[in-house]
Amino acid sequence: MNNYKLLPALMALLETRNLTDAARRLNVTQPAMSKALRLIREEFQDPILIRDGQQFTLTQRGEQLKERLPALLFQLDQLYLAPQVNIQHCERSFRLAFNSFVSMDILPALCSELYEKAPQAGIQTSLWQNASLSELGETDVDLLGTLAVTVPENLYGKKLASDHYVICCCEQNDIAIKGVSLEHYFAARHILVSGLHEESRQVDNLFRQHKKQRRVFATLPSLRLALETVIGTECLVTVPLHIAAQYAKHYPLAVLSAPFELATHNYYLLWHAKFQNDDEHRWFRELCFTHLQRDFQAKLALGSALISSSN
Repeated sequence: MNNYKLLPALMALLETRNLTDAARRLNVTQPAMSKALRLIREEFQDPILIRDGQQFTLTQRGEQLKERLPALLFQLDQLYLAPQVNIQHCERSFRLAFNSFVSMDILPALCSELYEKAPQAGIQTSLWQNASLSELGETDVDLLGTLAVTVPENLYGKKLASDHYVICCCEQNDIAIKGVSLEHYFAARHILVSGLHEESRQVDNLFRQHKKQRRVFATLPSLRLALETVIGTECLVTVPLHIAAQYAKHYPLAVLSAPFELATHNYYLLWHAKFQNDDEHRWFRELCFTHLQRDFQAKLALGSALISSSN
């Protein structure tokens, strides 16, 4: 294997043609430079420097190396420099995924800013349906906005918000007018959303603790359908506050405090370790984080106001 560590010593010797001056340039002793010259001669199978009276003369191989080596060393030095990122010239197509608990409402504003600041870049979005966060590195997803209890060691992330569960029902439901007690909650029929394991697990644990059986009227494929369906029934839907606020702006829904306490849950913007030092990725994730965090804050504030107005 070639000993590339000798190249700086070779360059100093080629330029100075003097062991003492080359040693001084590299801040090493003259014996160390003499050893380096011996190793260089062995590596290149050529004397490189030949003593000619009081001076050294370069061999033909030495002259060739003196001509080619500066450009090669410059290229090697460039490998250690941080890349200069001009986001205006970025042509990357970023991939952003959301789980069902994270709203995609940010996309129009996010895309508008992306188009303005990185006009050559693009974006692809999708719904995250993988069972485990540990699978993120096996996908082509750049960023994932998700509800998470624990974050695997190979992922980096920033916390977007903390939230808690509330109850949604039709504005005409007696519970919306009189308030919901724990007995009312257990006795009511519920609409669930398929695939939302975290919410189901926490609420189902509550029922088990009180030795109650949850009465499920319907299991639907999305939060939107669940909240639209609850309007024409006496059923309840248990959802995060920011989700309730998102749909209560458009539908005749009452948002009520839950008559029980469940652990708060956290939302994150996550990315795999392979992107951690990627400057273009860093710019994109900061852009996404700003939009997502602002969206969460606005919806949580609206949700809190809706709960206060219903009390």
